[in-house]
Amino acid sequence: MAIADRKERAMREREHLILEHADDLLRFKGYLGLNLDELAERIEYSKATIYNHFKSKEDLVLGVATMHLATRHDLFGRALTFEGRTRERMFAVGMADQILSQLYPHGFPTLQLVRTPSIWEKTAAERRTAYFDKSGACIRVATEIIRQAKAEGDLGEGSASVEIIITGLVSLAKGAHLLADGERMFPLESGIEPLELLNENYQLYLDGVGWEPLGSDWDYDATEERIREELFGEELRVLQGG
Repeated sequence: MAIADRKERAMREREHLILEHADDLLRFKGYLGLNLDELAERIEYSKATIYNHFKSKEDLVLGVATMHLATRHDLFGRALTFEGRTRERMFAVGMADQILSQLYPHGFPTLQLVRTPSIWEKTAAERRTAYFDKSGACIRVATEIIRQAKAEGDLGEGSASVEIIITGLVSLAKGAHLLADGERMFPLESGIEPLELLNENYQLYLDGVGWEPLGSDWDYDATEERIREELFGEELRVLQGG
């Protein structure tokens, strides 16, 4: 391996190390508690080394958010490999979102945090581009499944457009995450957990747009078991402490 290649790999590994520890600090201490001196001590590098990778604290936080999007894209992408009906593949995307919310409960708040003007406006253009690339890649997985559904006849002629369906799904997901994030601060007496109900709401929505097979005509409990075993076994073992 050439020296330049080794240096580039070392840079990538060091940046990943910085991001992982910054993510941990964000999770437990929040943005205001993310101290670069403490981060440097954790990773056993100087603060100057951190600045060699990230021009500012805001860039670092955006890097963490992009890392979460990369993980999301990885899990979403597995849905495309699932052998079954198109609606089952979309079901897998919904399950991936639910699993991610359990593995990384701070992930969605971090994505929201970086879009606040006080942070976003101080980030570098290349960091924003990387963020949008990963965000767009996640959306493209879902839109590809919708296009497959139209091509295979699971969404019949005259059904809602790809844009309308994806907007509805994203709205459901973001709404559930916002509610869940708020309920951690202000719990309802009802004990409703929006993210636990998200897949049921997806199913109702997909029934509403006529995406076959409808919930009344298909055993989606069996689909869920297959998805768990075939796509997300490793993540579920982590959640189960295995």
